[in-house]
Amino acid sequence: MNYEFSTNKDINATLNQVVQCITDMAESQVSHIERLTTIGKSLSSETKLQNIFDMILEEAIEFTNADGATIYEVSEDGKSLVFEIVYTESLGIRMGGKAGPVQWPMIPLYDELGNPRLSHIVTSVFHSKKSLIFDDVYETKDYDISGMIKTDRDHNYRCKSMLTIPLKNHEDEVLGIIQMINAMDNHNAIVPFTMEHTAMMDSLASQAAIALSNRKLIESLESLLMQFMRSIAHGIERKTKYTSDHIVRVASLTDMIAAKINAATAGKYGEVRFTDTELKELSMAGWMHDVGKIITPESIMDKSVKLETIFDRIGVVQLRFEVMNLILQSISQHMTSDEFNNLLGKLISPAVNGTNYQQYLADELAFLENVNHGTEFLADDALQRIEALSQIKLDSKGKEYCLITDNEKQNLQIRRGTLLPEEIKLMAEHVAVTWEMLSELTFPKKYKNVAFYASSHHEKLNGKGYPRGLTADEMPLQARIIAVADIYEALTAGDRPYKKAKTLSESLKIMAFCVKAGELDGDILDFFIDSGLYMDYANKFMDDKQIDTIDIVSLKQIYHSEQKA
Repeated sequence: MNYEFSTNKDINATLNQVVQCITDMAESQVSHIERLTTIGKSLSSETKLQNIFDMILEEAIEFTNADGATIYEVSEDGKSLVFEIVYTESLGIRMGGKAGPVQWPMIPLYDELGNPRLSHIVTSVFHSKKSLIFDDVYETKDYDISGMIKTDRDHNYRCKSMLTIPLKNHEDEVLGIIQMINAMDNHNAIVPFTMEHTAMMDSLASQAAIALSNRKLIESLESLLMQFMRSIAHGIERKTKYTSDHIVRVASLTDMIAAKINAATAGKYGEVRFTDTELKELSMAGWMHDVGKIITPESIMDKSVKLETIFDRIGVVQLRFEVMNLILQSISQHMTSDEFNNLLGKLISPAVNGTNYQQYLADELAFLENVNHGTEFLADDALQRIEALSQIKLDSKGKEYCLITDNEKQNLQIRRGTLLPEEIKLMAEHVAVTWEMLSELTFPKKYKNVAFYASSHHEKLNGKGYPRGLTADEMPLQARIIAVADIYEALTAGDRPYKKAKTLSESLKIMAFCVKAGELDGDILDFFIDSGLYMDYANKFMDDKQIDTIDIVSLKQIYHSEQKA
């Protein structure tokens, strides 16, 4: 649009050129402001630090039309600058950000004596917290640029104009440095960076620093939360001399399964993708799945044999057998052979007499010592044998002597394992307590399912699990993954005192029958086997003697035939 400022054509043309120039500058400024607003929103919503660095680079290049840029981040210990992004368009160089880490050594911010390094441009900007601008950096006498010159020669390049700006947060703390190289005009000629460039870059640096500061704070808090969870898990495992690495192994296997599912490109999970947030949420649940054991009595967690309370009472039983033997020996000296045999017949059984009672006591004690370990299922005849021993009571000099008490009988008659029904119930309460404890915590919204996933590892798809009796429709994939990880670890673990570690084939066979019974997810077990995860875990955590040959076809027939029926 031309304006009529004067009747003189030359004056009018000149004034219109001035107006157009001002209009172009204003539009450019508005565009820059709009971009700053947009980048501010984008930076504040970005969740990954590497993406933030990429966004800073792209906008810095857009604002300045620079040929190159380097973004540094201050190291965690505050003693060095770490290369985050290195970019030179004319050389086709781009390292860092989404492209992966820059494999260059860090730049020390202090010398060997701990004094600030002020002789280099980027370290000087860090310590002074002020920007530096050069029309031709080679002309500087104040800074050591020998390294830059050598790099230029190696790449047949020439750094000329340079703008170096600190990224400062609201507390005036320098979080990083942006260094722009060689501003270019519309004809690709190197030109100096302008005051406009500096102003725009200062605004960008300010917004970038806020985004970095917020992201670092969030990551720091999340890291602290994860460390706290792991610390609690390790504390719980220190309660017992057994299963000391159970939580670690379950958490590791949970992460392994989730990562493998994410990498799947075909099959049942070919289109399943956990986000980074979902992976972290699941990992947290894996670490917290047994937090409820904090209230489980150590006497139950450590009950390695049936007669264990604070100590293993088999020693008391052994003493009673010895006392019974001594008393019977003493009595036999004051009775005839027939009288003593008659006593033994009434006390024990007609088959026991004066010539074999000591062997009988030795055999029965050996039987109880074996039963006490709880490694084998007790048949009915074993229960009857224990019952008979509990009935042996001898009165001598006004005092009654027995071999086992009623409580010891009750414990010894546990058919499988070492825990009484009431102890199993108390042990099972840990998942309910896990839910109670974790549900009272206000997790960030994105981790809202930690409590649910963690407390669902004893649920079964058929609704017969605990603590809530969830059905298949109520159990998400994450909860099913932890359930599979928990049972596989339990079956293969070699640190359980009441059972031997099972081999790979035995463990997977048991899991196959669990699927057949409607307890475990068959799709996950299929994936677990087909992906080789079962072997990955075995190589990492299991003894070589446990790793045997797996007949996968026969294994899958156990539960697939049932599923098809």
